[in-house]
Amino acid sequence: MEHLLIYPVKKGYLDKDLISEVGKAAEQAGFYAFLSWDHYMLPDGPETLDAWSILGYLAGQTDTIKLGTVVTPIPFRPPAQLAKIVASVDHLSGGRTILGVGAGWHQPEFDGFSNWGTPGQRVTRTSEALELITRLWTGEKVSFEGKAYNSDGAIISPVPTQKPFPPMWFGVRGPRMLDLAARYADAWIPTNISPELYEDGLKKLREKRSELGINTSLKGALQNFDVYTESEPCVATINSYAAAGCEYYGSIWSYPPDEMVSRIEWFSKEVMPNV
Repeated sequence: MEHLLIYPVKKGYLDKDLISEVGKAAEQAGFYAFLSWDHYMLPDGPETLDAWSILGYLAGQTDTIKLGTVVTPIPFRPPAQLAKIVASVDHLSGGRTILGVGAGWHQPEFDGFSNWGTPGQRVTRTSEALELITRLWTGEKVSFEGKAYNSDGAIISPVPTQKPFPPMWFGVRGPRMLDLAARYADAWIPTNISPELYEDGLKKLREKRSELGINTSLKGALQNFDVYTESEPCVATINSYAAAGCEYYGSIWSYPPDEMVSRIEWFSKEVMPNV
């Protein structure tokens, strides 16, 4: 089992020294990835930092830990710009980025910074965006004309370090987004889902992928919002998801900010050896 540190970018967790300390501590403890929330506004307030700026900041302070989002609302930014941002962080980190993929859920931040639309419209924009992003990551000149997005002669250079492109982890459950996950995903990372539903969903997604003739493996990952202060129930929970096919387990580390580093150390000593 690999472990993911999911960082809650919100008020109280935005100090640059804390972000640096947590990223370094997670790498030292053996976490697979530091995954940041990606929001400009949240229901409890607008105090946030841009997730990709945080990951670029950590790229120069860490060496091995993967750096990604959980998840980026793909229709929120112009997709060609997002492709450039992710390629830049992948280049700066030496090929350690993960692009989390979702269609967005918090309307006020879209109303303030982007364009909301219906759920179906956001999924359509996500589909177009993924096609454009992956084409741009080849480094070829791209001309693209879609219903939502257009690009005339865009080129990304340098291209991402990872080949064919950075992995994309889909935090989705809707049928159309699962179709996109079957086509593009390196991993499925749903949130707060029972082990039984997780096992069934992962099986169906892998079957859908096989029907598309895609032979690359699809990893099983998870976000769990439950916060544990004792090791025994935490270990039992992780093992229940491991039995359901989960390979990458992530917790929302929303302990008091001044406890985060000590909780990472506790997790590495009391939980990791037992799962």
